[in-house]
Amino acid sequence: MAGFGRTTMARRARMLDALQQADLVRVPDLAIALGVAEATVRRDLDDLAAQGVVERFHGGARLVGRSEAAAAAPARDGLDARKQRIARQAAALVHPGDTVMLSGGTTTLAVFREIALMDVRIVTNNAMIVGEISDNMRAELFVLGGEYNRHTRALNGDLTNLTLNEIHGTICFLGTNAVSQRAGLTSTIYAAAVVNRLMAKQCENRVVVVADASKIGLTAQFSSLPMAAVQHLVTDADADAAEIAAYRTAGLQVTLCEIDGAA
Repeated sequence: MAGFGRTTMARRARMLDALQQADLVRVPDLAIALGVAEATVRRDLDDLAAQGVVERFHGGARLVGRSEAAAAAPARDGLDARKQRIARQAAALVHPGDTVMLSGGTTTLAVFREIALMDVRIVTNNAMIVGEISDNMRAELFVLGGEYNRHTRALNGDLTNLTLNEIHGTICFLGTNAVSQRAGLTSTIYAAAVVNRLMAKQCENRVVVVADASKIGLTAQFSSLPMAAVQHLVTDADADAAEIAAYRTAGLQVTLCEIDGAA
């Protein structure tokens, strides 16, 4: 029994090392890397989640606090090449005069950086954007009120939702924890899921999801909106091919960004 315990501990240590290297790791990839069955990986991840070490998604997991750490480092050079390229492609969808809604997250922060010099109005609950305000910014900025979440650095809650119901946008860019053909957009935070839903409602027919490949094909706890409510997905070329094919078959426009030198 003691030997089994040491084996399990060693395997889980390797699993945690893998999770330290990536924002999110999928069960099949861990199983291959560790040379064990997917059922073993799921059992290990479930145990680690019960201990509060990892955050489980349908199909994978990430370290607890990893998204917080990413959000807490919004320096201009801190966003990886994937998010910068996704943001650049997404910004090409914005037209002068647009009222642009941006949800919380570091990818939407990157979108803001791409459109801040444009003649647009930006409406957001992304508190990280406040730190990006500069004298040469041309866009008008409307920051939604609400309860500040120190982990996501976003504003959510009843005040945010009430204000959103009074604003009509022409296009919105939604970040999310998980995207799948089966479950649509889902979030680990209920209040964030509600904000995404309301932004989509207030920008009907120009809803753009910006999410890197690690989010594609996964399902988190709280439903936000179905894929049928999304018109465009901008992600990177490492996204799960079967998921991307399913989106396109369903009529969703998908832009895949090639990432030069991405890890």
